[in-house]
Amino acid sequence: MILGNGPSLKDSLSELGDKEDGVDYMAVNLFVLSDTFSVLKPETYVLLDIGFFKDNTIPRVKEITDKLIEAFIAKTDWPMKLFIPIEGRGSTLYRTITESESQIEFVFFNRTNVEGLRRFRHWAYSRNLGMPKPQNVLIGCLMLGICTAYNRIEILGADHSWLENIKIGNDNSLISVEKHFYDKDKIGKPTKKEHPDTMKTVKLHDYLNDLVRTFSAYHVIREFAESKGVKIINASKVSYIDAFERLR
Repeated sequence: MILGNGPSLKDSLSELGDKEDGVDYMAVNLFVLSDTFSVLKPETYVLLDIGFFKDNTIPRVKEITDKLIEAFIAKTDWPMKLFIPIEGRGSTLYRTITESESQIEFVFFNRTNVEGLRRFRHWAYSRNLGMPKPQNVLIGCLMLGICTAYNRIEILGADHSWLENIKIGNDNSLISVEKHFYDKDKIGKPTKKEHPDTMKTVKLHDYLNDLVRTFSAYHVIREFAESKGVKIINASKVSYIDAFERLR
């Protein structure tokens, strides 16, 4: 069960109740900062954004990364696998957690964008040579879930409702109101979209292209999952994703 950080996850978790037997939980991004992390004790955790593994990045991402490191070390008192891109091997996050007494085990994956004929893509995906363009952490989660040989994957909290929350500022900057299930502020905080790698302001057309690649990737993933006999169910209460079977 993949736990996205969209606002709808809060309602889903209230209905879910205690941790279910026979279910492995996969958490992402800032889930560790929530109280729910210590309740559900996820077996696996995925970080995909390259900004988490760069010392030279935008201040907001650097601050978040520092909080992640502190929370992982302080809260994780059970064995947990933390999946990160191969590029993160020498990062501050990797070194600091590895040197601590945490029970976290790092597992590296390849986030290289693989395109081409279906047969070639599936061959490369199966061998951890890459994945569909990793615009969103859920893409990485699904690929890891399929290649880890789960036969059923359920998704919660994958709202993907970004189009409802963007606007252009008076200085032509792209502003996004980011909302997550753990936010105490229901309105959300407006934030200028800046690329954590290039540190440049994101343009609207580039942002929309990224969304196109994101939603297209889910259809590619569904084909790959079907070829492996894996069932993907989108059980998010709210979701813009149209590639997978829906279940409430």
